[in-house]
Amino acid sequence: MAGDAVDPKQSPQREEGYDSMLLAVPNWERFRKAPITEAVIDIQVRFAEPLTRDQLAEFHAAIRDRYPDRQDRVKWEGSFEIGHGTLQQGVRRAAEGFMFRTGDRTRAIQVRQDGFSFNWLHPYETWEAFRNEARIHWERYCDMFRPVEITRLGLRYINRIEMPLPIKDFREYIKTAPDIADGMPQGVSALFMRLEVPDPGRELIGIITETMEAPVEDGARLPLIFDIDIVHRGAPIEPNNPDMWTFFEQMREYKNEIFFASVTDRAKAMFR
Repeated sequence: MAGDAVDPKQSPQREEGYDSMLLAVPNWERFRKAPITEAVIDIQVRFAEPLTRDQLAEFHAAIRDRYPDRQDRVKWEGSFEIGHGTLQQGVRRAAEGFMFRTGDRTRAIQVRQDGFSFNWLHPYETWEAFRNEARIHWERYCDMFRPVEITRLGLRYINRIEMPLPIKDFREYIKTAPDIADGMPQGVSALFMRLEVPDPGRELIGIITETMEAPVEDGARLPLIFDIDIVHRGAPIEPNNPDMWTFFEQMREYKNEIFFASVTDRAKAMFR
């Protein structure tokens, strides 16, 4: 059991709704060999007073048995300005925090001065297990540190699709792909593509990033990284507002809509 996301018409069964308003949401197929390498729930917050590193370090005490590995985390921010014919650049040290990992390195919790993240790495199980564990640790983060408001919600799924070589066109496996003009050589040795696709009705933005890695299995397969990052940038949310988890359900739906609209039947066959 692995995937989070077959088309809803192929899945007649409905799961129990997480919220009454979600009962009509389709139950997405769970692929036996899902391409998910990492899933991340990220919550950015604002505090009335800045947290210290010593305060953040206290989060580890209750989870040390299961999350024994501790790593410092530092966020760097860069910027540039153009004005009066000059270019100014700057990089500054921003939020600090810690990452705590399980011994098998399949789970990670990040606690920072500007928020919280929960990472679930391969092998992925189910959305429900991922969401529920993230919620447990988030609620403890709130109880300990008392953020004033949530400023941003993020849900990110990194997929690694190993396409058999040779292939004539990426669109044999993924429809959201670069288009090379006729008259040019059609081979691609490197790829980086980034799209932002807003969904105004749900106040969401889907950030799609595609890259490719070096061939594996003695050149038999080409890994394509298909990264879907869903961001909710609505009005600030109160940290203990249960509607936050309804937003995450909507974000998951949008992620699945993007994924299933993008992958072909040939790709789906590889995941089953």
